[in-house]
Amino acid sequence: MRSEFEARLPARRRCLRILCAEDHPIIGNMLVRLLSMSGHRVERAPDGRAAWEKISKNVGQFDVLITDHNMPHMDGLGLVRHLRQAAFPGRIIVHSIALFPSDRDEYRALSVDRVIPKTTDAAELLNAVDSFCGT
Repeated sequence: MRSEFEARLPARRRCLRILCAEDHPIIGNMLVRLLSMSGHRVERAPDGRAAWEKISKNVGQFDVLITDHNMPHMDGLGLVRHLRQAAFPGRIIVHSIALFPSDRDEYRALSVDRVIPKTTDAAELLNAVDSFCGT
């Protein structure tokens, strides 16, 4: 049975393979559900190291990485650095509760596609992902 939130989601064509690196189980599961309901193929990794292990086997297997900043074992910056060194061809969204200006500067220097605060509504995240369809 669809929730009231799910019923309000517009019907959209989705097309992406997404990996969500998120250590908080509730947020990670919510992201997987939201993006899957929108038609994407979504996997979750519980931290940056696990995400890197998934991606490093085949850097082209995901179209989009959505990563938290603060995670155990490897944080978002470490993960993005590894991805850039490996020439990850996908898009990167940093989805974090709070970043210091220096963290934002480092992500900008690493050419992440978007930084989206966790405090925004789901529509902003979906719109960012939608903008990558067909690119």
